[in-house]
Amino acid sequence: MALALTLTPATVAVGQAFTAAVTGATPGELITFTYDAVAPQTAIADALGNASVTFTATESGTVVAAGATSGAATASLTITVASDCVVTLSSAPANPTAGEPVTFTATVTCDGVPVSGATVVFATVSGSLGVGVTTAAGQATLTTSLLPVGANVVTATVIAATTTCICIGISATATVNVTAPQNCVVTLTSAPANPTAGEPVTFTATVTCGGVPVSGATVVFATVSGSLGVGVTTAAGQATLTTSLLPVGANVVTATVIAATTTCICIGVAATATVNVTAAQSCAVTLTSTPANPTAGQPVTFTATVTCGGVPVPGATVLFATASGPLGIGVTNASGQATVTTSTLPVGSTTVTATVLTATGTCSCAGTSGTGTVTVGAPTGLTAHPACYRLNIPPLPWAFATATFSASGATPGATVTFHLDGPAGPVVCTAVANASGNASCTATLTITQVLFAGYTATSGGVSSSSTLSICLP
Repeated sequence: MALALTLTPATVAVGQAFTAAVTGATPGELITFTYDAVAPQTAIADALGNASVTFTATESGTVVAAGATSGAATASLTITVASDCVVTLSSAPANPTAGEPVTFTATVTCDGVPVSGATVVFATVSGSLGVGVTTAAGQATLTTSLLPVGANVVTATVIAATTTCICIGISATATVNVTAPQNCVVTLTSAPANPTAGEPVTFTATVTCGGVPVSGATVVFATVSGSLGVGVTTAAGQATLTTSLLPVGANVVTATVIAATTTCICIGVAATATVNVTAAQSCAVTLTSTPANPTAGQPVTFTATVTCGGVPVPGATVLFATASGPLGIGVTNASGQATVTTSTLPVGSTTVTATVLTATGTCSCAGTSGTGTVTVGAPTGLTAHPACYRLNIPPLPWAFATATFSASGATPGATVTFHLDGPAGPVVCTAVANASGNASCTATLTITQVLFAGYTATSGGVSSSSTLSICLP
C-alpha cells in the first residue's frame, strides 16, 4: 500500500499544535516525519499500518512522511494570521481613600470579541491581589480594600485562556491613587443632664465621617464597671442606649465604634461623657380618714397622699388594706391623692395601710406605705333606709315586684325584721345585722303590697320607718 498523510488541523496559528498521521505503512515500519526547520520525528507503524506525531506550528509549509518500504507522502500546512488579544483594566472608585474597597475589572477580547473563561491574575509590585475568571462579557473582577496610601500600579495578566488568540501573558495596568482616610468623629451626649439614682438616662452617640453621618455603625456603650449595651447608628449617624442602672456619683460612659462601613477608619474611635447621678429623692405616703369618728356602718373615706421630695406623684397605684384584707385600690390624681370609701369597718380600732404598688417618677415609690388608725363607734340607733321596688317581668299578681330593704345601727348579730305599713304590718323579710350593725334583705311583693308607701324595720324592741317607692331609672 502507498502512504497517505493527513494533518489535523491543516490550518493553524503560530504556536498551535497539529498532528501528522499516516496510513498504509507496513506494520512495524519506521516512519520519519519532517516539517520546516524543526527536528524530524519518527514513529513505528502499528499493526494496522498507522503512525502519527505532533508538531508545533511555526510557518506554512510541506510536511513529509517517509518509510523505507512504503515510500513517501506529503501534505501542506497553512498558518493563519495571529488574532489580536487585548486586555484592558479599570478601577472603581477612581479616587479611593485608604481602607475603601476598590473593584478592578479586566476585560479580555480577541479581535474585539469577549473571551470567556480566561483566568486573570491581579497584582501589584508587592505581590498578588487575587485571581478572577472572565464572564461571557469577557470581564474578570477583583475587589480589595488593602491598597496603601499613594500611587498603586495594578497589573491584570491572562494566565490561561481557550481562544484562537494567543492571550496567555497578555496584560494591562492601571494606576490607582489612594488618599489618606477622612477623619471619623464620635460625640456622646446624655439626657437628662442631672439624673437621680434609678432614673432612666439615654445616651446618644453620633458618628460622622468628614462631617457626614455614618449609618449602620455598631457602637458599644460602657463604663469602667462593664458594658451597658450596644446600639446601631441610624441614617442620622446616631446610636442610642437607655439605662437606669447608673450608681450615685460621677459615671464616665464611653461610646466606642466596633464595626462600620465607611471611607473613614472608624473602628476603635470613641467618645466619653460624664454623668453625675444624685441620690434618689424621698418618697412619702400619708393617710387620712373622713369622718374622724365614724359609727358602725357609716361610710369612711381614706385619702392617701403620695409625694416625691415634697412634690405630688400623679398616676401612682395605691392599695388600701387592713389586717383582715384589702379595702380597695386607688390611683393618685394631679395632687398625688388616691381615695377609697368603705362602710364595712367593724366597731373598735382598725389600722389601715396605704401601699404604693406602682409609680412613675424620679423617686422609688413602689412598696412605700403609710398607715392610719380609725376608731369606729357602736351604732347610735336603728335606722331604716329608703327602699324602692322594680316590676318583675312578667309582673304576676303574686310576684308583681322585687324590693331590697336595708337598715343600719342594729346590734351586730341581732335579727332585723322588715314590715309593711308600720311595725305591726305584714313581714316581708328578715336579716341578721353584720359586725357593722348593717342588715338588708330582698323580698318579692304582690300587686297589693306595692301600694304601701312605707315600711318599718324592727329589732330588739326598736323600730325605724322609711319610704317604699318605685325605683327610678
